[in-house]
Amino acid sequence: FEQLRKDEGATLCIGAVGFCWGGKHTVLLSQGCKIDNKPLVDAAFTGHPSMLSLPGDIDKITRPVSFALAGKDSQISQKQGKELKAIVEAKATPATGETIIYEGTGHGFCVRADMEYKDVAAQATRAEDQCINWFNAHFKSP
Repeated sequence: FEQLRKDEGATLCIGAVGFCWGGKHTVLLSQGCKIDNKPLVDAAFTGHPSMLSLPGDIDKITRPVSFALAGKDSQISQKQGKELKAIVEAKATPATGETIIYEGTGHGFCVRADMEYKDVAAQATRAEDQCINWFNAHFKSP
């Protein structure tokens, strides 16, 4: 990401997307590291993240992150999901994020179907749309 910011990212926006354990890295990239006085990423998205230190990792976010959380996640409890949502959505610009909790889904729903849950494919599609809409909103053409 440092080299990307120095090259194409010097004039273009940079986004990061991470699922499961990649969500931790997406959050870390969103915590304010800078190259040439520009953030490593301009905006990020994570689906069913894992290995987060809550609330510490979320408190340190300085760039906007969109979270797609599972309603019944083995990695982030419902209580933690609601706390994460409150923190992310209360952040001041430019760090204001969003959190959508997809009820009736389990961990991994964004990238692999768990047939235990009803309509998991539809939920995954909604999370995909969430990601695309997030970047479209943050990476508008000048």
